[in-house]
Amino acid sequence: MKIYKFRTGDSKKFAYAYGYRPFDRMGFEQEFPEYLRERRKLASVLDPGLPGLHVGEAGSRWPDLMSCGNPPPSFVFSRKIVMSLESRDIALRRITPIPIGSIENSKLRNIPAPEYFVIEALPGIQVDYAASGYVVDVDGNPNLNAVRSDSTCILQYDPLTWSGADLFCQSNGYGAPRYLDLLCTERIVEIAKEDGWEDAAFQRVRVKGVNPVTGQPE
Repeated sequence: MKIYKFRTGDSKKFAYAYGYRPFDRMGFEQEFPEYLRERRKLASVLDPGLPGLHVGEAGSRWPDLMSCGNPPPSFVFSRKIVMSLESRDIALRRITPIPIGSIENSKLRNIPAPEYFVIEALPGIQVDYAASGYVVDVDGNPNLNAVRSDSTCILQYDPLTWSGADLFCQSNGYGAPRYLDLLCTERIVEIAKEDGWEDAAFQRVRVKGVNPVTGQPE
């Protein structure tokens, strides 16, 4: 079994967002811890501006998968990607349109931007924190007050807990779902190639009991 997380490819060629300011209908912020919601509110007061994404100076093309600094979310997705997923009945928890608030790159201001969205996935797999090297409590959740048993912990996902979905998120991120941290199967990687998602790349993550090079059982 192979599981991937999203990443971007050619950061020099394509636009990126270094953050965003609050905008209407930000339902995904319900999942943020209280301290993060308050920090974002304070930042918007200290540095007021147009709501939405703030696109930096680099790049000369709009990507389909755009990285977003000051996460979460770490990425935003073009309508093209959303349509690719929906046309193949890939289940999503929620999609939220995210506007573009400002563009620092003068070239990009003259190129129509695609519509971008924040995608949340349904919980679909658990991390085995003990196998990942963490000190865990009786429920298998990492004990964040304890010293890690291994200072080089690498998350290992338990394939026996996989829901069978092609796009999903971790269901036990420190005890709670991580809807914005998307994971996927090889089917999504193939869809991205088939439909030409610009600047979309993927990185293998560790699966418990699976060789990270061959993808075969260890």
